[in-house]
Amino acid sequence: MLIFLLLFALTLALTLYGRGKYRTIYDEEIKNLSPSGLTGERLARQILEASGIHDVEVVKSGGFFGGLFADFYDPENKRLSLAPQHFEASTYSALGIAAHEAGHAIQQQQGYHPLRWRISAVKASMFLTLPLVIIGSLMVVMPAMGKSGVFFLIMSWTVLSAYNLGTMPIELDASERSKKVLRKIKPFANYDERVGVEKMMRVAPAAYIEGFFTTLSWLGSLIMPHLSGGDSGKEHSSKDTKDK
Repeated sequence: MLIFLLLFALTLALTLYGRGKYRTIYDEEIKNLSPSGLTGERLARQILEASGIHDVEVVKSGGFFGGLFADFYDPENKRLSLAPQHFEASTYSALGIAAHEAGHAIQQQQGYHPLRWRISAVKASMFLTLPLVIIGSLMVVMPAMGKSGVFFLIMSWTVLSAYNLGTMPIELDASERSKKVLRKIKPFANYDERVGVEKMMRVAPAAYIEGFFTTLSWLGSLIMPHLSGGDSGKEHSSKDTKDK
């Protein structure tokens, strides 16, 4: 139990740190627009073409589970998906995210085997998150299993998050591969644009952490009303008993 609690505390701390760093840079660079009007879609296509990749489709995505994994490269279907705000926009944030995802396509082309781990982690999160939430929620609302439901949800989130956090070196590698291509094709209008986009690319690997934080917040809002409601219900019933 102690080992699990330590893992939960470590995972939560890393999630909060990664989320904070990502959100700070993202909010800063979203205010800056590309002088040339370059969009996330166009930049991703330029990187792919310059890398000799002509069989990858760049599409607009709505994401999964409230936008989680809206920006994602699917190596099986050769599809690079970008959220609408990154596909169409010309902000430095959009360009950085798009360039990072293009880096995963480069990884596949160059035979970077650890990419499979990253894909397995994403798929596990996509296919397990909703079922685990449903099962845990049912356990929460069952009077005899309330605490077990909370523990189940926390444990599930910890395992999924820890597995995804382990893919961070793979994410960083994708940004570095894409950055090398950008420095060859030089698509940016000026120095400030290049620096801003590269700054975003450095924190882009933490984009999925932002998604997990959102999911964690959602889980918290789901769990707490039941817990507080259950406690308040007990208090009211005990008061009623005393009054009688």
